[in-house]
Amino acid sequence: MESAEYKMLMKEIEKIKWHNTSLITLVALLNEEKMTEPTIYETVVTYDLSKKDLRELTKLIQQYEGDNFVLEQKALKINPIFSQANIISIIKSLVASGMLKEKCLDILKSYNN
Repeated sequence: MESAEYKMLMKEIEKIKWHNTSLITLVALLNEEKMTEPTIYETVVTYDLSKKDLRELTKLIQQYEGDNFVLEQKALKINPIFSQANIISIIKSLVASGMLKEKCLDILKSYNN
């Protein structure tokens, strides 16, 4: 019986996650001019990142040594969602949230060059 209840609960959680993502997307579309700096929390929901994914990406950012290709390859090993565009978006969210600001700005600068 617990197994059936667990499966039902997991389905409900997935629905909530989908609705959260859809709601954030809708809010962003309706307020596009105000969504230039999404928070890391909005980004986590949008990309459906786990705490572990975010923690490991944060470690990669902290250990960044100037090679974007290496950063991207290591990030892909953490989660296949980490494409170059998604990494840049997540890094921008970290900057907007004030987390790892200097390191993230260095990475963004290297992508602009």
